[in-house]
Amino acid sequence: MASLWHVSIIVLVLLGGSDANQVAPHPRQSQLNVSHKKPLQTFRPYNIAHRGSNGEIPEETAAAYSRAIEEGADFIETDILASKDGHLICFHDVTLDATTDIADHAEFAGRKRTYEVERANVTGWFVELCFLAVDFTLSELKSLRVKQRYVFRDQQYNWKYNIITFDEFILIALYADRVVGIYPEIKNPIFINQHVGDFCWIIRHNFHD
Repeated sequence: MASLWHVSIIVLVLLGGSDANQVAPHPRQSQLNVSHKKPLQTFRPYNIAHRGSNGEIPEETAAAYSRAIEEGADFIETDILASKDGHLICFHDVTLDATTDIADHAEFAGRKRTYEVERANVTGWFVELCFLAVDFTLSELKSLRVKQRYVFRDQQYNWKYNIITFDEFILIALYADRVVGIYPEIKNPIFINQHVGDFCWIIRHNFHD
């Protein structure tokens, strides 16, 4: 559940496409036209896939979102953080410890730090802090592999997938074969604003309307 420090946004977007596992870099204009696609259903409450189908596949990965769409989700939900070089990524924690193989990367060993997050000291490898030396660039984040958060979940897909960007998340829904909504949540905006700058500016910079 998002705390009072989190900002949640619901975006009712038109999404679609062929194979959601194959994230295409440049959607054609025809794929922005959803008139030929089955619309969002209105006969029952919406099914929102929180971090994708994460009981089976590690959370917030392309595969987890693709599976959720296959299973009938009306919306796919994600958490948004920022990389050092200003890319929006889909990741829940401000630290990388719990769900990635960051501890196995000797090249990053010197970056473990302690910061105050939501009035509590947190030690770990931090995702965001865009302009500080402890930041990770998108390229560095892409070198990591992710795993299940909890041991009682299916472990067979651990280390198979990497962190995705918000752009890639949008395309997964855009390339579905029916209209799917996206439900993004900005994580720790106060923390980001303190160490990075205006998070709203980062979002505007990434997505021009």
